[in-house]
Amino acid sequence: MLRPFKICGWVSVQCVLLHCLIHLSVSELSELSVFYYVGDQAMLPCNWTSCVGAVRSSSSPYLWWETPMESVFELQGGLCFEGPDYKGRVEVKPRSFEEGDCSLLLREVRFSDAGPYESFISVGKRRRFIRSVELNVRDHKSKETVVEGQQLKLKLHTTQAATVVFQRNREAGANVIWQRGGGGSRQGHLTEGERELILSAVTLEDSGTYRVLDPDGLAVSTVHLTVEEALNKLPVPEGRKDGAYNEDARDVQSSAIRTSGTSLIMSSLLFIIYHIHFLSGFSRT
Repeated sequence: MLRPFKICGWVSVQCVLLHCLIHLSVSELSELSVFYYVGDQAMLPCNWTSCVGAVRSSSSPYLWWETPMESVFELQGGLCFEGPDYKGRVEVKPRSFEEGDCSLLLREVRFSDAGPYESFISVGKRRRFIRSVELNVRDHKSKETVVEGQQLKLKLHTTQAATVVFQRNREAGANVIWQRGGGGSRQGHLTEGERELILSAVTLEDSGTYRVLDPDGLAVSTVHLTVEEALNKLPVPEGRKDGAYNEDARDVQSSAIRTSGTSLIMSSLLFIIYHIHFLSGFSRT
């Protein structure tokens, strides 16, 4: 038979375990981690249906999202507020909110956006916590292979892209080849498109690592480029200029054509002479 103090201790342990299980169950429902790449459009899921009874008691619930540092977005009726760092980038659709969806849409994700976000709903003077979402932001990484003479499309991914640097190998230093607004060692050789740079007629010397950086110097993307040598390419003599090489190539081609024409004429003459000789012998017999 258990002593009274042991029974009390056992009951206390069971209560603690039950409390932990309830806490873990609630945490799994209210906490979530999402992953997006910089420049993407992120969606932080949220639904206030768990507070449906309280919301129905009021015709104009008040919703807001916040981080530990600042208010991100607030919505009540047709009025909304956007935090200074999120101006023009955040939205909760009012019609969807009326149906229970309070998910936060965040455009043009930045590295500075990473971290925890919490949503709350207020009905009258009562404030209720809905859920917590951890936003993780990653950079882009890729490998590209192009043939010499083709073009490379280097994606910028975001309007926050400020600089592109090129490094031929680990021993070489990084060289700024493009800057937003002008500048860079290869500014004249790059064509700027919609969120991309186009490097035309790449050469073997363009093989290396390209990094797109944001204003804080963080890598938005890293591209490892390999340029393959073009096949059926005539060798360029060392020390020759492109113009001289092209002229020589044309001379070689013209000479080949002339040689081919001469051979055809000689073959025709030999064929005619042979037939004349054959016919002459035949007439004598």
